[in-house]
Amino acid sequence: MRILVIRFSSLGDVILASSIINPLYEAGYTVDFLTLKPFASLFEKDYRINKVVAPEKENLKSILQIKQFASSLENYDVVIDIHRNLRSFLLTKFLNTKVLKYPKNALKRRAYTNPFLRKFIKDEFNVLQAYNQPLKELGINLSEIPKPKIILTSEEKETVKKLLPENFIVIGAGARYLNKAYPYYDKVVKLLEQKGFNIVLIGSKEDKERDFSIYPENTIDLRGKLSLRESLAVISHAKLTISNDSAVAHMSRAVKVPVLMIYGATHPYFGFAPLKEEGDYICLNLPCQPCDIHGKKKCKLETGDCLTGIAPSEITEKALKLIKL
Repeated sequence: MRILVIRFSSLGDVILASSIINPLYEAGYTVDFLTLKPFASLFEKDYRINKVVAPEKENLKSILQIKQFASSLENYDVVIDIHRNLRSFLLTKFLNTKVLKYPKNALKRRAYTNPFLRKFIKDEFNVLQAYNQPLKELGINLSEIPKPKIILTSEEKETVKKLLPENFIVIGAGARYLNKAYPYYDKVVKLLEQKGFNIVLIGSKEDKERDFSIYPENTIDLRGKLSLRESLAVISHAKLTISNDSAVAHMSRAVKVPVLMIYGATHPYFGFAPLKEEGDYICLNLPCQPCDIHGKKKCKLETGDCLTGIAPSEITEKALKLIKL
């Protein structure tokens, strides 16, 4: 049976979507994965995937373009839509086949940003658990929540290892929006170096441009210098990753390296926090937190207390506990 999995973007979400590939593969399904072109390299070495379909975003902007693209696809027995936006909705309509969707919990997540409505929301939500729902509809019942997994070759891992120090921790200091970026990573780095760890910074060129911190001279800054797969390979050698609520955190999860996530404008309730066996997180749970589902909005209080209120020493202590596990 042929299955098409749809997750267009963004990087962290596509990585988390990899969690359903293994269960489908082991159940005997032939899996194609549809994403946008920048993320196709995630799966280029993946024996579990029959084919990666990766159009340019610019070619899927209009209804006509989406319809034409749908007509170019092969026939599938089932489509699993784990994006659930307008683009994926239209595409699945044009494909005219059985479609399985995950419970997105969109209304509750948006309601959770309202301090009054938040009082009435008592349930928990995890994206990985939600992605598991379409698998259940296919009769795939798992004993535990499937986790993201990106497959790297031994050669890829060995190539980057030459660039790396011993006993290092990765830090993902970048974030798409300012209110998700912890401002004191330079202090965290100093504390970790005092404990005998080396530090490697991972992220994009834009992450580096937006970061005005001055790091110790021994810090290895690889931001903007690596491909996506090279970045994953670097993380795979780390003792731990410390990251904002951003793609670097999920990259770490996908190569089975524990992660400590730092929350600012967003919140674990939105479903992207690591499972207990994947790491931990720090969230102050201030009355105003979360203020936005994506962290786009500026701080209404103009203080950023959700981030500045987290002491570098707290991050360091929690990181050391994760490494000892």
